[in-house]
Amino acid sequence: MKNPFVSAYSTLGVTWLTLLLTLAVWLAAVGSFPRVFHTLEEISGDWLWRLAAATTSDERRIILVDIDETSLRELGAWPWSRQRLAELSDRLASEGVSLQVFDLVLSAPAADDAAFVASLGKNKGIIAQVFALEPNTHVASGHPAAPLPWAACPPSLPNAQGYLANPAAYAGLPTGHITPLIETDGIVRRQPALICHQDRAYPALFIAALGQVIGPAETTLAAGRGPMAPAWRLRGPALGKDGIPLDARSNIRIPWTLAPQAFISISARDILAGRVPADLLKNAWVVVGSTALGLSDRLATPFGGHAAGFVVHAQLLRGAIDDRLPIEPRHGRWFAALAAVLAMLPLVALNRYSRMGHPGRTTVTLVPLAGLGLAGLLWGSKALLLLHANYWLPWVHAAAFVMLFALGLSLAEYARSRIDRERLYCHLASYLPSTVAAALARQNPSDAIDAARTSVTALHADIRNFSAYCEASPPEETTAVLHAFFSLATRCVERHGGAVEAFQGDAVLAIWPQTADAPAEPAVSALAAARAILQESHAILPQNLTATLAPLAVGIGIETGLATVGSFGLARRRTHLAMGRTITAAARLQEMTAELAHPILLGEGAAAQIGTHRLESQGVFLLEGLKIPCHIYACPLRDCA
Repeated sequence: MKNPFVSAYSTLGVTWLTLLLTLAVWLAAVGSFPRVFHTLEEISGDWLWRLAAATTSDERRIILVDIDETSLRELGAWPWSRQRLAELSDRLASEGVSLQVFDLVLSAPAADDAAFVASLGKNKGIIAQVFALEPNTHVASGHPAAPLPWAACPPSLPNAQGYLANPAAYAGLPTGHITPLIETDGIVRRQPALICHQDRAYPALFIAALGQVIGPAETTLAAGRGPMAPAWRLRGPALGKDGIPLDARSNIRIPWTLAPQAFISISARDILAGRVPADLLKNAWVVVGSTALGLSDRLATPFGGHAAGFVVHAQLLRGAIDDRLPIEPRHGRWFAALAAVLAMLPLVALNRYSRMGHPGRTTVTLVPLAGLGLAGLLWGSKALLLLHANYWLPWVHAAAFVMLFALGLSLAEYARSRIDRERLYCHLASYLPSTVAAALARQNPSDAIDAARTSVTALHADIRNFSAYCEASPPEETTAVLHAFFSLATRCVERHGGAVEAFQGDAVLAIWPQTADAPAEPAVSALAAARAILQESHAILPQNLTATLAPLAVGIGIETGLATVGSFGLARRRTHLAMGRTITAAARLQEMTAELAHPILLGEGAAAQIGTHRLESQGVFLLEGLKIPCHIYACPLRDCA
């Protein structure tokens, strides 16, 4: 009976070994392909935004004003005069707009800058500037404006190598940067909340816009506290109770909660022409930008590769107002590791169940599927936390580990089942012919008769006088002799292409099936095996026996003909045997070897294959148990000595 404690220990050992191997493979993959894991993480987040983002909305707090192709065609090519931009700002103010965010950078000074500056100043307008974060970029145009009143930049801020700012006339206006953070796949998913240039910190456009609503106030950058807190928080009266959550590099993740086409967008030409629905813009925050291809303000987003840049700032403003800015917990990787550990537990339990119930079957088939399902559950958990609690937690690393662990358990169980099957086959093959053992290993137990009538050559070898020898000798000695004889006979039979069918007392029954691809006639091979058994048995059979004991000798009978070979009995207790006239004749021929004084006797079927001219005729005899007489032949003593 199998010891359950040994089984549990074995299962635990395989589980720990699989865990260590999985960890090694996972660490190698993460270390070798970090960008692949990062890209998969971000792409899965893009799917979430696309699936969950509203495609229709009644959002009227933030409205887009688009300097589109039609506006440029009707009102003139870009750049427009500062006077026209001032007119646009004034028209927005007259419609009741409470905040104007211009996603525009005016790189060259103009004679009418004063008009636009005046309009922005009285209409709560904000203008943009851009910093260059790429190394070895030293462009410097205009005058960077509106840094935070900090003594120095915190070390976590990215440092700008250059800038594209507005002329000096705009230096006194609220200004925010619109520097995009483009990832390796070209998609914008984050934006630096603050950028450092010459040890001065400059806020993003949406942060400057929030400050313009409240008015000048102190803004601070504080480290996050608590396991679910972000790495940094930008705090201030205009930034809400919890402030703006930032990652370790002081970037803000863009909340793509609204599809770009769901924002209300009005053409700039309609604003200037006064074609605006009544009260549509009253108390609204307006983001002015352009979808015109000529202005080259296009970005790739989770929703596609041709979004206008001002949609990014609208999304950030909307997220800040609704407190929906994604938070990346500073201990997010530890939470992912905990999730991976928790996801491993059902896999281990399923593996243990399979070992107790259906070894090999459940683990190999269901555990990988369970691993895939748990990976999906991790992604679903990420989706719930992001969409309902604003937490962006990584899941790809944990999912990869869980799937690798599930695959490792499956492969380990498959290898174990193969080893068990091989061991079982070896045991079966030691009691049955190898072809029969192989067939049994591949099929389910059955109560049906599984036998066939076929042409075979049967060899029956027996140790004569062995029963008397057993009575007079110690059992250890007799079993050793029998073991040596069985081993010798098996080697000789298999060496000449036969298979041992059964051990019957102190006798061996072997058969050679008649097949088309047999290298020689089966009877010829059987006779060669018989000669080898006879000659080699002299070395293992005791020769110096007492005077009262007849010497031990081997007698062998060989016959060729039809026999029924197969398995019989109930599924819970079956036997494999060969039976029929041919098998009986071989056994009776072996019994007559002592009477005829020839160690090897052959029936007429075997003699016909070998050639009677090579054998010695012994005459025709009626063998015991048979009705038809049989012509018996002997192997010449000179050949069998």
